[in-house]
Amino acid sequence: MTPAMQTAQPNMLRSWIVVLTSALFFFYIFIQMNLFNSINSELVKEFHFNAKQLGQLFAFFSYGNVLFVFPAGMLLDRFSVRKILLIVFSISVIATYVFSTASDLWVMNAARLAIGLAGAFTLLSAIKLASRWFDPCHMALVVGVVVTMAMFGGTIAQTPLTLLIQKFGWRHSMQLVAALGVILIALQLIIVRDEPKGLEKLDIKEHKQLERLGFWHSLAITLTNKQNWLSGIYISLVNLPLFVFGGIWGVPYLTHVHNFTKLEATEITSMLFIGMMIGSPLAGWISDYLGRRKLPMIIGAMFAILAMSAIMFAPTLHFAAEICLYFALGLIMGFQVIGYPVIAESNPHTITATATGFGSMLIMSGGMLVPLFGWLLEHSGNAQVIDNITTYTLADFTLANYMMLVGLIIALLASFLIKETCTCKRPIKN
Repeated sequence: MTPAMQTAQPNMLRSWIVVLTSALFFFYIFIQMNLFNSINSELVKEFHFNAKQLGQLFAFFSYGNVLFVFPAGMLLDRFSVRKILLIVFSISVIATYVFSTASDLWVMNAARLAIGLAGAFTLLSAIKLASRWFDPCHMALVVGVVVTMAMFGGTIAQTPLTLLIQKFGWRHSMQLVAALGVILIALQLIIVRDEPKGLEKLDIKEHKQLERLGFWHSLAITLTNKQNWLSGIYISLVNLPLFVFGGIWGVPYLTHVHNFTKLEATEITSMLFIGMMIGSPLAGWISDYLGRRKLPMIIGAMFAILAMSAIMFAPTLHFAAEICLYFALGLIMGFQVIGYPVIAESNPHTITATATGFGSMLIMSGGMLVPLFGWLLEHSGNAQVIDNITTYTLADFTLANYMMLVGLIIALLASFLIKETCTCKRPIKN
């Protein structure tokens, strides 16, 4: 919220209701993004997919997301957030239903691509609305809570969805997910508004500023801002274990290597999301309270490296110990949310969504590394085929897991290069 907006500062409860209702789309998309842990074995049985095909099917979501997330930011800066949100949410629900009925791989890929395109608007729309409904000093906390809602969606995609699939089958379960989307769209139609009452004139003023700034100038400002690049890389690589373990390969890793049942494995991978549900608002609150962005990001990356190393190199642990380890990794990954206010604070207010969209394009590029993980598994040379199902060994997964560890080290290096942006409390100089 800019200084000019202070005169019309809305009721705090109303602000939370609007922003969190808009974040229901983020919650829904995270179900879509992470449901492969629950359905991959069913897809392998029905379609005989190998690791590369599964990875590609998963990655089509990321292809659509990366392809459209930057244009999505520009659209959200220039048009009604509420109207765009309702349109793209409807697209994702239709695509979910199409996916549930598909029998051909190309149709499934197209549906996942459409869901990814729609998903490009999720976080951006919530951040854009938050910038209108909240004071800047609350942004890290607000983004943290928004991300918590997404992590709840990721949690639903693990054990609850697995139980649903066991009872109704994967196709009917996907249709129930589509029905849930219809309900959430109705809630957004009723509750979400673009700005608080009294700020309509300010919104018109912002659009005039955007027109004067011009498309190419705003694009140049975004692309030449080093903060956007560094923050996007940081968030993307800290999120990488969530893409890989939470999205598709966590359950096979725990069942093939550590001999847990599928249900136990989904309970363990759920801890990544539950950890982030707690860690994201906690990290945002710590950052806002300290008035610092850079230091918490550095500490978060350091501890993420330690947690990932423990997962890679520790021997097979008891179920409770694995639960704690994955929860710890999720808790630490919550510090990635601080990168979003860094982007928002490093760019003009009129191009908040454009800049965040560019950062999100880098962030979702991490999801495009998932096929590389599958490629590393396939080419490690130790995989075995039993009853037409490929089983991978500890050596296979260890080689592939190095991709995540290297990514976290790069994220740590990026955090050292980021400049401090927060000016709410006790700002520091680099």
